[in-house]
Amino acid sequence: MKILIAEDEFIERKSMRKFIEENFTDIYVVGEAVNGREAIAQAQWLRPDVILMDIKMPGINGLEAVRHIHGLDRTMKFIMLTAYDSFDYAKEAMTYSIKDYILKPSKKEEIVRALLRIKQEIDEEKQQQIDKYQSEAWVKERFLKMVMQHPLPEEALEIQRELYPAMKSGFFLVIVSDERMTLQHIQSILKASIEEDVILLENENYVIVCLLSTKVLRNEDVLTAVGQLSMDLGEQCFIGTGFPYFHIKELQKSYHEAYAACFQLKADNKRKYGFLLGNDQKVNDIIDEIYITIEKGNASEAALMYKENQHLFKAMDKEELYIKLNELFRLHQITMPDSSISSLKTEDDWYNFLRICAMEINQFYQSKHSMRQIKHFLVENYHQTISLDEAAEMIHLSSNYFSNVFKQEFGVTFTDYITKLRMEKAKELIIENTYALKEISYLIGYKDPNYFSRVFKKYFHQSPKQFQSYIFKK
Repeated sequence: MKILIAEDEFIERKSMRKFIEENFTDIYVVGEAVNGREAIAQAQWLRPDVILMDIKMPGINGLEAVRHIHGLDRTMKFIMLTAYDSFDYAKEAMTYSIKDYILKPSKKEEIVRALLRIKQEIDEEKQQQIDKYQSEAWVKERFLKMVMQHPLPEEALEIQRELYPAMKSGFFLVIVSDERMTLQHIQSILKASIEEDVILLENENYVIVCLLSTKVLRNEDVLTAVGQLSMDLGEQCFIGTGFPYFHIKELQKSYHEAYAACFQLKADNKRKYGFLLGNDQKVNDIIDEIYITIEKGNASEAALMYKENQHLFKAMDKEELYIKLNELFRLHQITMPDSSISSLKTEDDWYNFLRICAMEINQFYQSKHSMRQIKHFLVENYHQTISLDEAAEMIHLSSNYFSNVFKQEFGVTFTDYITKLRMEKAKELIIENTYALKEISYLIGYKDPNYFSRVFKKYFHQSPKQFQSYIFKK
């Protein structure tokens, strides 16, 4: 048990620490505070189980410190030390997890009794938490075993309604590793990789995982999540993936799929994760994986994936892949590479087409990043003379490509965007009424006040003077 002593009297504080350290082997003083403010700071940092708190201290007194600490962490307990025998203090103190109220100078046996009583209470609370966790873990393990059965026991539906009332879909994973991995290690990685609730069960040579989601999961959602998990677990693991189902009664099918897929993967030793592959399903999964890989902008990986599996693709499979990629480009409002499906006659044509698609997507992501950079630069430097060519050179793009991407991103041309920034700033400066109109013209980047006036009138349908008069008539 960890104790913090908050006492402004040096001798009292040191003698209390010495007494505790000499008389208890399993109770430790982790810190000392000389006032309420220090007690609050150290309580947040050291997280003691118990605080011995003197009521009368300079600045923030003990009771105020208790109120503050109790608001931050209701699990901490307090023993109040005071030279004032005040029932009102005691009465108020007992509402803030204060377990005892000892008058100074205190008798040693009173402190011993108080600490032992609180230690027993803390030990009982910890045991209750352990019992609760073990009980819940046992229920979840029992639930998992029932879900894997057919037909599904009625009790499983009752547990699902109690523990997972918002479940909309779920799936199974079966994990086998060439190296020894503890259940705790896998569980910690799962918690970091996957936000949804998971239940784990260790078998003789593999680990079963059931994931229950509050969302309707698609096959590609599952593959994306398991792909990340595979990276986190490492190359020594094979992860068989069951398909997602939307009712608890169907989940046992997902378990059988995951189990078969896991040992299929291990036998083939080509992929580290994925669904059970029949010929048709295998092609569908490969299409999904190529789609995901291109969406990430990985050109070489997408092309290699197609090249390794091209012997499985029929004409209708290639058409489906082409349609999915067309939808991807349309989603991001990018022009599809200049290749109609009828022009993709050879495997090399497809191989190069997929590489170009991934490179276009990658360039799209880079362009989005570049546009954020150039936007920040323009907002800071709109008053400078900046040409389109200079801006394009800054982010290493050709002028024509930069111009097209800029308009697509911001809905206006490069010149119109700078004009917009300047006009909005001019409007602000006129309203502030700190500078003359001629000065404002120079401040926003126009050397000719007459030209500034013409641009302002075109933009706001009134001259700067008219706008100024209108504002100050209000």
